[in-house]
Parts: sequence; structure tokens; C-alpha cells
Amino acid sequence: MARLIILLLTRRWGLLIVGAALIIGGVVWGMTSHQVTYQTSKEGITYHIAIGETSGNVYINPEGSSDYFVAFKNDFNPQITQSDIDNSDTLTFVARTDTSSLDPALEVNGTTINDAHKIEKLVFYDKNGNVQKTFTTTEYQANPNGFNDNEWIKSIWLIIAGAILALVALIVPMMVKRPQPSTGFNMGTGGVQPPYNQPYPQPPTNPYEQPYQGPGQYPQSTPYPPQPPAYGQPGNPYQQPPQQ
Repeated sequence: MARLIILLLTRRWGLLIVGAALIIGGVVWGMTSHQVTYQTSKEGITYHIAIGETSGNVYINPEGSSDYFVAFKNDFNPQITQSDIDNSDTLTFVARTDTSSLDPALEVNGTTINDAHKIEKLVFYDKNGNVQKTFTTTEYQANPNGFNDNEWIKSIWLIIAGAILALVALIVPMMVKRPQPSTGFNMGTGGVQPPYNQPYPQPPTNPYEQPYQGPGQYPQSTPYPPQPPAYGQPGNPYQQPPQQ
């Protein structure tokens, strides 16, 4: 993984990929902006409440419902304790209509709960209906009627970081001057000799060391004697004496 990160941050194409990913991620994050509204607990419903052993968060589940509500430990000061729950008889709460991710997730009877409605105000009552304790988040105190959850304020920095990386990948290589190839050549002894300095090749010598004698003289052949007529035929077929 570390080698991949180093490769992405040291290559031009890697910076472009990282920059584009940051820009896209920032835009998607910013598009999650929405108007936050609240919902209140209902009367006549039994609520099951417990504190997470690991997280310390308070989880509330209406009986017979798949909805879960969570009071995050660090959202309240002072924090909600187990004794606050044990000493109360009933409760009411105000929670956001949207959900928040649970980390770690909540395990309930073999079922994993990953999201829950965030509790902004939690009130405990005794058996006489008197308020025992009230826990309220600073977010609810500042916006008791809801507010606009503008994620662009945070996501814009992700977009800016991605844009800077993309610009660096595109502009820096254009600003770096590349060395020009040399067009000169060396005429010294180490260089290539011009063709006119090469010795002219000599014709090969006569391997037999014999002088040239000119065209040869061949003797004339003896002419062949005339042949007598074949098959006993007379020399003059017309039996006429020769002319003087």
C-alpha cells in the first residue's frame, strides 16, 4: 500500500488520478448538504435503553420497531451514566430525522446496526413524572428549530487540494526545460573519418604470378576428305558426260 501511495505521488499520471479523486470526493461530500429537522419521542410506547460497553453511547430502541436512536457519549457534558438510567422511570428525547453512522456498529441479537438517529436532547423522569435530569447537545442549544447542514464548508478543502495536485501535474512538466539534443560532431581522431580519407582499395594481384599472354593461337584442323556417295549410287545420276 505504501509503495502504491509513493508511486501515485511521484508520477504525473498518479497526481492526476489523486487530484481527480479528491475533487470528485469533495463534490459528492458537498452534495450531502441538507436541512436538518427533528423528531420527538412518542407517548404510550415502551423504549428499551442501554449503554454500549465499548463505545459508552446510549442506545434507545422503540419496542417492535427497527429504528434505533443514539446519544453519542462525547456530545453531552456531563455524560450520561448508567445510574441516570437506573434511577429514572420514563424518558423523552428529541432526535434528528436523518441518521448517523455507528462506529463501532451495534450488535443486537445477531443483527448488526450500522446507522441510528442522533439524539439531541434526552430527559429522564421519575415515577411521578418529575424531571430528574436533562441532557442537551450544544448543536441543539444553538439550533432548537433545525438548521442547514452545509457540508460544502468542509468539502471545499478537499476540492481545493485535488485541484492543486491536478494543476501541479499539468503545469510543472511544462515549466521544466528539457535539454536539447546536440547537432554537432567531432572531427578529431575519435570521430568518424570522412570518406575521402579512406585508402583506395587496390585490385587483387594475379595469384599465379603469370604475365598475361594475350589471346591463345589454336592450330587449324585438317579438312576431312570427300566422302564417296553412299549406297552404290552413281556420281552423275543423269548419265551425261561432263561438260568441257
